[in-house]
Amino acid sequence: MAGIRFASVIFLALDGRLALMLFLLLLAAAAAPIVFAWLALLPSEPDPFAGPGETPNQKPRDAFAIFLLANISIAVLLRIPVTDAAPLSSHIARLVPDQWPEEVVMVASIWLGFIPGLAAAYSAVRANPIRWQLLAGGVLALVLWLVGPWLLNAISTSA
Repeated sequence: MAGIRFASVIFLALDGRLALMLFLLLLAAAAAPIVFAWLALLPSEPDPFAGPGETPNQKPRDAFAIFLLANISIAVLLRIPVTDAAPLSSHIARLVPDQWPEEVVMVASIWLGFIPGLAAAYSAVRANPIRWQLLAGGVLALVLWLVGPWLLNAISTSA
């Protein structure tokens, strides 16, 4: 029992430099599969020895997977500490009635925290052209949304 208590104290009292390193590694790990997924969606180059009338093979596309990828990209971008959502929330506040701004921001936060899990589950059960990138990006973005605030808190309290 004492070993578990000691491990939890070490885990909860994380050094700021270690927390920063873990946060940056997690952010880079979450961004890498998303970048590879966007690159996989780009049209392929024509074969250098193809005739003038030949077109390159068309890649299959899954519109829902692309929608999920766009949402995961936004979710990861908003977890970057320099990214401030306050200007965006002020624009949203002008578009909605006076009673709704906090609710809209809350729903957007829940949506962007939920969508990586949905993308990972969708890619786990349905084959699509960016299946593995979406699965890895969804899982890592979800971990970033769940663990990121704790790491940022450890970084800010140690300074």
